[in-house]
Amino acid sequence: MPPDPKDEPFPTKQLIIIGICRFSEPLAFNSILAYSYVMVQDLGIHERDASFYAGLLVSAYAIAEAITAPVWGMISDVYGRKPVALIGLAGVAMSSILFGMAGTYWVALLARFIGGALNGNVAIMQTMVAEMVKNPAHEPRAYATQPFVWTLGGIIGSAMGGFLAQPSKFYPHAFPEDGIFGRYPYLLPNLVAAVGIVLAILQGMLFLEETLVKDEKEEENGTIDHHDYHDHLDTINETPANERSRLIPQSSHVRDREVPRSSMAGSLRPRGSIASFTRERLASISVQGSMRHIRKRASFLEEGMPMPFDQRFDIRRSSFGTMHSIRIQQDVLPLRGQPAAKPRKTFNRTVVMVILAMAIFSFHQMAFISILPVYILDEPTSTGLDLKGGLGMTLHDVGAFLAINGFITLFVQGFIFPIFVEWAGVWKSFVWMIILYPTTYIIVPFISAFPHEFESPGIYFSLVLQAFYGIIVFPCALILMKNAIPSPLVLGRVNGLAMSACCLARTISSPLVGLIYSLGGSAAAWFGLGLIAVIGIIQLIWVPNDHIGAVQIDNGLKKVIHNDEYEDAVDDISVIESVR
Repeated sequence: MPPDPKDEPFPTKQLIIIGICRFSEPLAFNSILAYSYVMVQDLGIHERDASFYAGLLVSAYAIAEAITAPVWGMISDVYGRKPVALIGLAGVAMSSILFGMAGTYWVALLARFIGGALNGNVAIMQTMVAEMVKNPAHEPRAYATQPFVWTLGGIIGSAMGGFLAQPSKFYPHAFPEDGIFGRYPYLLPNLVAAVGIVLAILQGMLFLEETLVKDEKEEENGTIDHHDYHDHLDTINETPANERSRLIPQSSHVRDREVPRSSMAGSLRPRGSIASFTRERLASISVQGSMRHIRKRASFLEEGMPMPFDQRFDIRRSSFGTMHSIRIQQDVLPLRGQPAAKPRKTFNRTVVMVILAMAIFSFHQMAFISILPVYILDEPTSTGLDLKGGLGMTLHDVGAFLAINGFITLFVQGFIFPIFVEWAGVWKSFVWMIILYPTTYIIVPFISAFPHEFESPGIYFSLVLQAFYGIIVFPCALILMKNAIPSPLVLGRVNGLAMSACCLARTISSPLVGLIYSLGGSAAAWFGLGLIAVIGIIQLIWVPNDHIGAVQIDNGLKKVIHNDEYEDAVDDISVIESVR
């Protein structure tokens, strides 16, 4: 009999090790934002076109990763998570060095593309966390560490990009003009990031444990491994006829053969009858086991965009892309006397419209964070209100803005989000954030009209608005989407489509807003983002207002700090309650 998962200890050591690996990635991802605009000019791109080509640099990594990540996912299923994760980190380190030493724009673009192609570990590390946490009660606390670690890495990465680029210009006594960092002015931040990644690889090689459990056929003992059972369960649950079926079908001919729930083993049938064996045993599987199976199925289409917060999400878990555990109190069963609800399609109107809304605000979120450094660095074209140029600040200013933006993001997600959403509710939070979102972009062009000493507060004000709106609206959209899904068996499919839509929107947003900036100036770019946000408001007309019950949010930051543990399996509850 396999050990009871509730007796498994919290994997503190392994989470720290994988957290160090996760921490090292945004060092390279986020540092590029600060200096990409001036780098492409140094590589020969005309200032007029620099914002567009800088956007391409940001997006190249995500495009390559989207192409190759499914392949890396399949490789990890065969050869293990650990080697693929470490190869991904090595790919990021090598491409960072190549990027920092690029002598032409196209070499830099190729380096970014190679880094994305070699890195498939963004989703794999998330899967490793799911596989190393055996006790469902520990999962919310374990998942809370991942966005927290990413944000901290992003803060340091942003500061590195702003303060370590062009060292011979800012620190001529330590880095002479004729030295290696004078010839390659953008090597130092990439070199520091690569060193951090190499250290993460070394500690991973020594201490990180493999989490993939290989199937073992215990034929000599007359039993079948429960992982093998779940693998064959996939072949049934993925068929269209069963996507909206019950988790535990009430079939009379299998009840007579039911075994105790604690037992996952049975007599071994001939290999050719494993499918029929699985169908007959389906009724004896516990709901908890089924829920854990659904959660452990990975989605490998991820992105490596330099956002200030971790943009990965998985609606099969109760975190909804945050560092908290969120529970929705709602009636699972219909009230007496009410007719049963009609079966809903997997991609019903609510699901499709929420995914479209997520794609819209993912687009202008990424566009904002990629074009803001361009606006800060771009030279002004006139005094007073300048609708063409930027603010004419330095790389150090950009590094400070982006690093402090990371702290703003951490504060909003850790403290403001749980208080606000519990007070306002999911639907009102979702609607009002989308309605107010255009204000983030409309105010930015007018910062140039402020006195010089008020320009920085104006930038910080826009960053606060962006963090507040974005961090609240995204989890609320995920909750609305999950609430509309008819069966837990299709959570992975819907999650994959939603993540793909957001990834595509973020990928095209950076070069597109850069092109608008190049052709029409700064005001055209900012007002264009405001227009996209207004389109998001109009799209709200077609988003159905499905009833969402009261929200209970358990603060993940507090649980990590105080080492609290859950007494119940929150993820299992949230998956069941999402089906109406």
